[in-house]
Amino acid sequence: MALYKTDAIFLRVQPFAEADRLTTLLTPEYGKVRAVAKGAQKGRGALTAAVQPFVRARLVLWQGRQLDGISQAEVVAAHRSLIADLARLAAASYCCDLADAFTTEGQEAVRIFSLLALALTWLDGASAEAQVPVLLRWFEMGLLRAAGFLPEWWSCTGCGRPLGEPQGRIRFSPSGGGLLCPDCSLSDPQGIWLSRNAVRALRHLAGARAASLDAVRVGPLTMGDMDRALSRHIRGILQRPLVSRAVLDTLS
Repeated sequence: MALYKTDAIFLRVQPFAEADRLTTLLTPEYGKVRAVAKGAQKGRGALTAAVQPFVRARLVLWQGRQLDGISQAEVVAAHRSLIADLARLAAASYCCDLADAFTTEGQEAVRIFSLLALALTWLDGASAEAQVPVLLRWFEMGLLRAAGFLPEWWSCTGCGRPLGEPQGRIRFSPSGGGLLCPDCSLSDPQGIWLSRNAVRALRHLAGARAASLDAVRVGPLTMGDMDRALSRHIRGILQRPLVSRAVLDTLS
């Protein structure tokens, strides 16, 4: 029975059989992995403590025909405080669902793994609920960049013309994957109008580091513009809704 070691983040954990848990893991080297943790549902040892949503752990796994199995687990970051706060719980669930949706089994996911680890660490230490939407927009754009779907914020996706500082509202085309100049704005009547502040904020977050997010200030109207643009773009890529996204919308 071949064994392998990897860092992993538990994206999804559910009961399996009488005493086991079925997990979906995100790993840097192997992308998504579906694995069984035998006895984790009723045990009280290190394995049971590690096999929880949002936990980052170092694992030893064995390869199975259909499902792999978790042999050993060492917790690196438990992120326990996420469970106690509804807003951060919903945000962490959404981040994990996005990572799940944008990764595949057997394909490395180093950048997305690092991005998710940073997001969960930030949420675990977040003191201001108002900053959570900033983190989510930053995470969405980092994920889109890693997956090759980052919208074009600096040139017109219609004609390719460079776009400088917006002088007023500018249209974002979810189907086109970016902004449209005034001459091309009529090409997508279903596009979303963004304020100049929304464009500035989106451009800033596209290159920001997680450590700088506490200093970012975005008003509710501007955040609403940003959220609508990115959620429409992501929905178009995935062609399906995310349950965790509906939960976030309900909370907001």
